[in-house]
Amino acid sequence: MVMGLLSTIIQHHRGMLLLIKSANFGSSYALIRDIVKAMRYGLWINCCATEEQILRVQKEDEFPFSIPEVIKEIQAAYSTDPFFENLENSWGTQLYKYTRSDILHVGRWHIDSSPGLDHDDAEIRDVTTTATLSIVVLAAKFLDRQNYAVDCKQVEALAEIGLGASHG
Repeated sequence: MVMGLLSTIIQHHRGMLLLIKSANFGSSYALIRDIVKAMRYGLWINCCATEEQILRVQKEDEFPFSIPEVIKEIQAAYSTDPFFENLENSWGTQLYKYTRSDILHVGRWHIDSSPGLDHDDAEIRDVTTTATLSIVVLAAKFLDRQNYAVDCKQVEALAEIGLGASHG
């Protein structure tokens, strides 16, 4: 299930980058919300879910738990993980910001010779970094859970480099 979520968010990430390249920023923001949500579900399945809960998700083909409940359980599960804590401290605001509803962007539309959603380069950088980090975090924690601790640490090291570069 986690591998399926990873595959899905990688496809969403590619789509998001294509949308940004073609200046369709509003649609790219819709994908970032799905990416972050899928990462959270994946982390929860990876570290918190019981076999019964996973079977329930598979059977009902929808996630029966609220995001606040999922976040609370993930935070508890990774409370002693320095990588996760650093990521949450560095990117927690962006994770929240890009999972909120489209209504926040309504006031940012402008109409002139090239209508569209106002944006700036820093925001686009935050969106792409958040999407990429969502993939990296889920991949690292999945590798760790599958007893590939060395690979997990290598992926986390790449993420740390990305975090440093994006804030520098």
